[in-house]
Amino acid sequence: MFDSGLGGLTVLRAVRSLDDAVDVFYFADTAHVPYGDRKLVEVSGFARRIIARLLEHDPSAILIACGTTCSAFDALGWPSIGIPLFGLVAAGAREACAATRSGKVGVVATNATARSGVFDRAIHALMPDASVVDVGAPALVPIVESGQWSSDAARAAVSACCATFVENACDTVVLGCTHFPHLSGWFESALGARVRIVDPAEAAARDAVRALGAMTPQAGRIVFEVSGDPADFASRASLLSSAPVDDVVRSDLWTAQVSQP
Repeated sequence: MFDSGLGGLTVLRAVRSLDDAVDVFYFADTAHVPYGDRKLVEVSGFARRIIARLLEHDPSAILIACGTTCSAFDALGWPSIGIPLFGLVAAGAREACAATRSGKVGVVATNATARSGVFDRAIHALMPDASVVDVGAPALVPIVESGQWSSDAARAAVSACCATFVENACDTVVLGCTHFPHLSGWFESALGARVRIVDPAEAAARDAVRALGAMTPQAGRIVFEVSGDPADFASRASLLSSAPVDDVVRSDLWTAQVSQP
Protein backbone atom coordinates (compact mmCIF):
# COMPACT_ATOMS: atom_id res chain seq x y z
CA MET A 1 0.00 0.00 0.00
CA PHE A 2 1.09 3.60 -0.36
CA ASP A 3 0.24 7.15 0.61
CA SER A 4 1.89 10.55 0.54
CA GLY A 5 2.71 10.21 4.24
CA LEU A 6 1.08 9.32 7.54
CA GLY A 7 -2.52 9.21 6.32
CA GLY A 8 -2.31 5.67 5.05
CA LEU A 9 -1.69 4.46 8.58
CA THR A 10 -5.47 4.61 9.04
CA VAL A 11 -5.82 2.14 6.17
CA LEU A 12 -3.02 -0.02 7.52
CA ARG A 13 -4.74 -0.12 10.91
CA ALA A 14 -7.99 -1.19 9.25
CA VAL A 15 -6.25 -3.94 7.28
CA ARG A 16 -4.46 -5.28 10.34
CA SER A 17 -7.65 -5.27 12.40
CA LEU A 18 -9.16 -7.60 9.81
CA ASP A 19 -6.10 -9.79 9.13
CA ASP A 20 -3.00 -9.47 11.30
CA ALA A 21 -1.20 -12.21 9.34
CA VAL A 22 -0.93 -10.30 6.07
CA ASP A 23 2.51 -8.98 5.10
CA VAL A 24 2.44 -5.27 4.25
CA PHE A 25 4.96 -3.16 2.37
CA TYR A 26 4.00 0.49 3.01
CA PHE A 27 5.47 3.27 0.87
CA ALA A 28 5.16 6.86 2.13
CA ASP A 29 6.12 9.59 -0.31
CA THR A 30 7.10 11.99 2.45
CA ALA A 31 9.45 13.92 0.19
CA HIS A 32 6.43 15.19 -1.77
CA VAL A 33 3.71 15.42 0.90
CA PRO A 34 1.17 17.00 0.76
CA TYR A 35 -0.28 15.92 -2.58
CA GLY A 36 -3.48 17.93 -2.22
CA ASP A 37 -2.31 21.18 -3.83
CA ARG A 38 -0.36 19.51 -6.63
CA LYS A 39 -1.65 19.03 -10.18
CA LEU A 40 -3.27 15.65 -10.76
CA VAL A 41 -0.87 14.84 -13.59
CA GLU A 42 2.04 15.27 -11.17
CA VAL A 43 0.36 13.10 -8.53
CA SER A 44 -0.33 10.43 -11.14
CA GLY A 45 3.33 10.44 -12.11
CA PHE A 46 4.44 10.01 -8.50
CA ALA A 47 1.94 7.21 -7.95
CA ARG A 48 2.89 5.25 -11.07
CA ARG A 49 6.51 5.35 -10.03
CA ILE A 50 5.59 4.14 -6.54
CA ILE A 51 3.45 1.32 -7.94
CA ALA A 52 6.41 0.20 -10.05
CA ARG A 53 8.47 0.01 -6.84
CA LEU A 54 5.75 -1.96 -5.05
CA LEU A 55 5.58 -4.44 -7.92
CA GLU A 56 9.25 -5.29 -7.31
CA HIS A 57 8.05 -7.00 -4.09
CA ASP A 58 5.66 -9.29 -5.99
CA PRO A 59 2.52 -8.25 -4.05
CA SER A 60 -0.79 -10.09 -4.25
CA ALA A 61 -2.64 -6.76 -4.33
CA ILE A 62 -1.96 -3.03 -4.02
CA LEU A 63 -4.09 -0.73 -1.88
CA ILE A 64 -3.94 2.98 -2.72
CA ALA A 65 -4.23 4.62 0.69
CA CYS A 66 -4.50 8.12 -0.78
CA GLY A 67 -7.65 9.89 -1.96
CA THR A 68 -5.77 12.39 -4.11
CA THR A 69 -4.03 9.59 -6.01
CA CYS A 70 -7.40 7.94 -6.65
CA SER A 71 -8.64 11.27 -8.01
CA ALA A 72 -5.61 11.54 -10.30
CA PHE A 73 -6.09 8.03 -11.68
CA ASP A 74 -9.83 8.61 -12.12
CA ALA A 75 -9.06 11.68 -14.23
CA LEU A 76 -6.06 10.40 -16.15
CA GLY A 77 -6.50 6.63 -16.29
CA TRP A 78 -5.78 3.74 -13.96
CA PRO A 79 -2.61 1.71 -14.51
CA SER A 80 -2.98 -1.88 -15.67
CA ILE A 81 -0.72 -4.00 -13.47
CA GLY A 82 -2.07 -7.54 -13.60
CA ILE A 83 -3.01 -7.76 -9.90
CA PRO A 84 -5.92 -6.27 -7.92
CA LEU A 85 -5.58 -2.53 -7.35
CA PHE A 86 -7.85 -1.13 -4.64
CA GLY A 87 -8.75 2.52 -4.07
CA LEU A 88 -10.78 4.52 -1.59
CA VAL A 89 -13.40 6.30 -3.66
CA ALA A 90 -15.70 3.45 -4.69
CA ALA A 91 -15.58 1.98 -1.19
CA GLY A 92 -16.27 5.35 0.44
CA ALA A 93 -19.14 6.16 -1.91
CA ARG A 94 -20.73 2.78 -1.22
CA GLU A 95 -20.53 3.33 2.54
CA ALA A 96 -21.87 6.88 2.29
CA CYS A 97 -24.90 5.85 0.28
CA ALA A 98 -25.66 3.11 2.79
CA ALA A 99 -25.28 5.52 5.72
CA THR A 100 -27.25 8.58 4.58
CA ARG A 101 -30.90 8.97 5.57
CA SER A 102 -31.62 12.24 3.78
CA GLY A 103 -29.41 11.88 0.71
CA LYS A 104 -27.39 14.94 1.78
CA VAL A 105 -23.75 13.86 1.83
CA GLY A 106 -20.69 15.94 2.59
CA VAL A 107 -17.19 15.11 1.38
CA VAL A 108 -14.15 16.68 3.03
CA ALA A 109 -10.96 16.10 1.08
CA THR A 110 -7.81 17.72 -0.24
CA ASN A 111 -8.27 20.57 -2.69
CA ALA A 112 -7.26 18.35 -5.60
CA THR A 113 -9.80 15.66 -4.71
CA ALA A 114 -12.58 18.18 -4.02
CA ARG A 115 -11.98 19.94 -7.35
CA SER A 116 -11.91 16.65 -9.25
CA GLY A 117 -15.45 15.71 -8.21
CA VAL A 118 -14.47 12.03 -8.02
CA PHE A 119 -16.55 11.32 -4.92
CA ASP A 120 -19.53 13.17 -6.40
CA ARG A 121 -19.49 10.97 -9.48
CA ALA A 122 -19.13 7.78 -7.47
CA ILE A 123 -21.95 8.71 -5.09
CA HIS A 124 -24.29 9.84 -7.87
CA ALA A 125 -23.62 6.62 -9.77
CA LEU A 126 -25.13 4.76 -6.81
CA MET A 127 -27.66 7.37 -5.69
CA PRO A 128 -28.56 9.75 -8.55
CA ASP A 129 -30.75 11.96 -6.36
CA ALA A 130 -28.10 12.53 -3.70
CA SER A 131 -27.04 16.07 -2.83
CA VAL A 132 -23.25 16.13 -2.45
CA VAL A 133 -21.35 19.00 -0.83
CA ASP A 134 -17.57 19.07 -1.37
CA VAL A 135 -15.19 20.96 0.92
CA GLY A 136 -11.47 21.22 0.28
CA ALA A 137 -9.46 21.31 3.51
CA PRO A 138 -5.83 22.06 2.61
CA ALA A 139 -4.81 22.85 6.20
CA LEU A 140 -5.52 19.40 7.60
CA VAL A 141 -2.82 17.24 6.00
CA PRO A 142 0.04 19.53 7.17
CA ILE A 143 -1.47 19.51 10.68
CA VAL A 144 -1.37 15.72 10.80
CA GLU A 145 2.06 15.45 9.19
CA SER A 146 3.53 17.96 11.67
CA GLY A 147 2.18 16.05 14.67
CA GLN A 148 -0.36 18.71 15.73
CA TRP A 149 -3.41 16.43 15.57
CA SER A 150 -4.40 17.15 19.21
CA SER A 151 -3.87 20.91 19.04
CA ASP A 152 -6.27 23.86 19.17
CA ALA A 153 -5.19 24.61 15.61
CA ALA A 154 -6.46 21.19 14.54
CA ARG A 155 -9.76 21.73 16.33
CA ALA A 156 -10.24 25.14 14.71
CA ALA A 157 -9.32 23.92 11.22
CA VAL A 158 -11.74 20.98 11.41
CA SER A 159 -14.51 23.18 12.81
CA ALA A 160 -14.04 25.66 9.96
CA CYS A 161 -14.33 23.04 7.22
CA CYS A 162 -17.35 21.40 8.87
CA ALA A 163 -19.37 24.64 8.98
CA THR A 164 -20.49 24.14 5.36
CA PHE A 165 -21.80 20.65 6.13
CA VAL A 166 -23.79 21.94 9.11
CA GLU A 167 -25.24 24.78 7.02
CA ASN A 168 -26.31 22.31 4.31
CA ALA A 169 -27.82 19.83 6.81
CA CYS A 170 -25.61 16.96 5.64
CA ASP A 171 -26.41 13.85 7.67
CA THR A 172 -23.34 11.95 6.43
CA VAL A 173 -19.79 13.17 5.89
CA VAL A 174 -17.09 11.23 4.04
CA LEU A 175 -13.49 11.68 5.17
CA GLY A 176 -12.08 11.74 1.65
CA CYS A 177 -8.41 11.83 2.69
CA THR A 178 -6.76 9.13 4.77
CA HIS A 179 -5.08 11.74 6.96
CA PHE A 180 -8.43 12.97 8.24
CA PRO A 181 -9.43 9.99 10.45
CA HIS A 182 -6.47 10.97 12.64
CA LEU A 183 -8.64 14.01 13.47
CA SER A 184 -11.87 12.03 13.93
CA GLY A 185 -12.45 13.31 17.46
CA TRP A 186 -12.55 16.90 16.22
CA PHE A 187 -14.88 15.92 13.36
CA GLU A 188 -17.26 14.22 15.77
CA SER A 189 -17.27 17.30 17.98
CA ALA A 190 -17.84 19.73 15.10
CA LEU A 191 -20.55 17.71 13.33
CA GLY A 192 -22.49 16.36 16.30
CA ALA A 193 -23.74 12.91 17.17
CA ARG A 194 -26.49 12.83 14.53
CA VAL A 195 -24.10 13.09 11.58
CA ARG A 196 -22.62 9.81 10.39
CA ILE A 197 -18.91 9.93 9.58
CA VAL A 198 -17.70 7.58 6.86
CA ASP A 199 -14.07 6.49 6.78
CA PRO A 200 -13.39 4.94 3.34
CA ALA A 201 -10.28 3.25 4.77
CA GLU A 202 -12.39 0.70 6.59
CA ALA A 203 -14.40 -0.26 3.49
CA ALA A 204 -11.33 -0.35 1.25
CA ALA A 205 -9.52 -2.55 3.77
CA ARG A 206 -12.43 -4.98 3.77
CA ASP A 207 -12.33 -5.18 -0.03
CA ALA A 208 -8.59 -5.85 -0.04
CA VAL A 209 -8.65 -8.41 2.77
CA ARG A 210 -11.56 -10.22 1.13
CA ALA A 211 -9.49 -10.54 -2.06
CA LEU A 212 -6.60 -11.97 -0.05
CA GLY A 213 -8.81 -14.32 1.93
CA ALA A 214 -8.04 -17.52 0.03
CA MET A 215 -4.29 -16.99 0.04
CA THR A 216 -1.76 -18.63 2.35
CA PRO A 217 -1.35 -16.74 5.65
CA GLN A 218 1.90 -14.81 5.91
CA ALA A 219 4.06 -13.72 8.85
CA GLY A 220 2.33 -10.41 9.54
CA ARG A 221 5.45 -8.39 8.82
CA ILE A 222 5.26 -4.65 8.11
CA VAL A 223 8.04 -2.84 6.25
CA PHE A 224 8.02 0.91 5.64
CA GLU A 225 9.85 2.69 2.85
CA VAL A 226 9.83 6.49 2.75
CA SER A 227 11.12 9.03 0.29
CA GLY A 228 11.94 11.52 3.07
CA ASP A 229 13.49 11.18 6.52
CA PRO A 230 13.00 7.66 7.96
CA ALA A 231 13.60 8.72 11.58
CA ASP A 232 11.06 11.54 11.36
CA PHE A 233 8.45 9.24 9.84
CA ALA A 234 9.10 6.55 12.45
CA SER A 235 8.75 9.04 15.29
CA ARG A 236 5.44 10.52 14.13
CA ALA A 237 4.03 7.18 13.01
CA SER A 238 4.80 5.68 16.41
CA LEU A 239 2.90 8.48 18.13
CA LEU A 240 -0.10 8.10 15.83
CA SER A 241 -0.12 4.32 16.13
CA SER A 242 0.51 4.27 19.90
CA ALA A 243 3.03 1.53 19.13
CA PRO A 244 6.66 1.50 17.99
CA VAL A 245 7.10 1.82 14.23
CA ASP A 246 10.42 0.45 13.10
CA ASP A 247 11.87 -1.23 10.02
CA VAL A 248 11.72 2.08 8.12
CA VAL A 249 14.11 2.47 5.19
CA ARG A 250 14.83 5.41 2.94
CA SER A 251 13.92 4.99 -0.71
CA ASP A 252 16.16 5.69 -3.67
CA LEU A 253 13.11 5.75 -5.92
CA TRP A 254 13.61 9.28 -7.19
CA THR A 255 17.18 8.60 -8.27
CA ALA A 256 16.72 5.05 -9.58
CA GLN A 257 15.64 4.15 -13.10
CA VAL A 258 12.12 2.77 -12.84
CA SER A 259 9.82 1.50 -15.60
CA GLN A 260 6.35 2.84 -14.81
CA PRO A 261 3.13 0.87 -15.44
